[in-house]
Amino acid sequence: MTRAKANPEILSPDPHRFWGLGEVLALAWPASLSMLSHTVMMFFDGIMVASIGPDPLGAQFVGGITSFIPAAFMFGVLTVVNTYVSQNLGAGRLERCGQYAWAGLTVALCFALLAQLLSIPAGAAMRAFGHGPRVAALEAMYFRYMLLNLIPMLMSKVLEQFFYGLGRSNVVLLSSFLANAVNIFANWVLIYGHWGLPAMGLEGAAVGTVLGTLVMLGVLAAMFLSRRTHRRYATRRAGDMKLRECGEILRIGWPAGVQFCADVLAWGMITAFLIGKFGMDHLAANTTAIRYMSLSFMPAVGIGIATTALVGRYIGESRPDLALRRVRAALIAAVGYMGLCGLFFFLFRHELVRFYISIAPSDVASAEIAARVDSITHIGARLLLCAAIFQVFDAAAIIYNGALRGAGDTFWPMVTTIALCWLLQVGGGFTIVHNFPGLTSLGPWISASAFIVALSVVFCWRFESGQWRKIDLLKREELPPAPVDSTLEA
Repeated sequence: MTRAKANPEILSPDPHRFWGLGEVLALAWPASLSMLSHTVMMFFDGIMVASIGPDPLGAQFVGGITSFIPAAFMFGVLTVVNTYVSQNLGAGRLERCGQYAWAGLTVALCFALLAQLLSIPAGAAMRAFGHGPRVAALEAMYFRYMLLNLIPMLMSKVLEQFFYGLGRSNVVLLSSFLANAVNIFANWVLIYGHWGLPAMGLEGAAVGTVLGTLVMLGVLAAMFLSRRTHRRYATRRAGDMKLRECGEILRIGWPAGVQFCADVLAWGMITAFLIGKFGMDHLAANTTAIRYMSLSFMPAVGIGIATTALVGRYIGESRPDLALRRVRAALIAAVGYMGLCGLFFFLFRHELVRFYISIAPSDVASAEIAARVDSITHIGARLLLCAAIFQVFDAAAIIYNGALRGAGDTFWPMVTTIALCWLLQVGGGFTIVHNFPGLTSLGPWISASAFIVALSVVFCWRFESGQWRKIDLLKREELPPAPVDSTLEA
């Protein structure tokens, strides 16, 4: 048993005021900006696609979120690279940080290659949604490109988690900005057919996404293999990686992967089977609302990533008292930000939806398009109202989930997420649509709101119960205080 568990009261007091809010923000702001930059890229990506019509916009969302279901599993699994890197950093085991990064890369590449087999049944799967032959063909095309994009995307995810675990969020921020710049420029060229190239429409957006992800992987790999990083964390010694470390990532990470996958799958089912059945206007409105909602929760996810790194680092240093205080500070930051976003959604919901959906070239402007814009605006404003209501609860769920993951507590969050997700979000959504069809697409969003509120409550209870203090990923009986050079890098 570590000293922190034996007698936490004798530990020195937290040297930072306000529960270390400054430390949280110093690590969180690059991570939040990185997540926000991804969101802004998807936002403008969606606007560019919306400019060629509502049908490609809906097809982009369905094809994208369907392809993200297998990706979501590995995204969840690979987040524990942050946990292992930060805990070993706190314990002063610096070379093992690089070993866990190589283990994550191995797992990511194997899965991404295996996932390419899903492109074979893509056409039949998309036709099963019943959105019409033209839309189904667009959905299948976009789905196949996003499967190909999994290879650089998952490898980038591992390297992101490595740098997050070290506290070097600025590296991830740089790679995100460069990748997004390439993505948006490629979209402009390929979607509309500039520089003498043919207009590729939605396919151009898919190619632009792949190009941007490749740039991100290149930047992260260059920093990972740099002399400075190698000298400190032995990142060029791939041969030092052990299969045991791959197994540890899978053992702790698979519940997080199943948890994330179940969440994404639920949204995919609600979108394809419940919202999609009410027509393309509802599907486009749903896409628009989620694009705006991501501007709110993605920066909070950045704060959650910082929470994982800080909890892991202080657990590695045998300081669970400081881990607890950093979670409090992260909660203040996330709830404050998402609360303001919720207020903005409530006050300007009609204007936000109309701005997003009404950007279209003049050659497609018509009375029919104008009527669809009015319809989508009305529907989307109702959905944004739901989003406004659950913002602060979503913030709490994100932070507590990140804190539990930093401690290695992944199985319990998986079980509760699946239970609540399929009971309240999916089951409740089908029940409302069946019994109250007049609510149309608003019904599934009401059930999703109930799920998020319930999830935040149970995650809060789990963390505050202190069960995470009993987990010891580093498998040590007694560890001396971490050396000075194990601190997070700014």
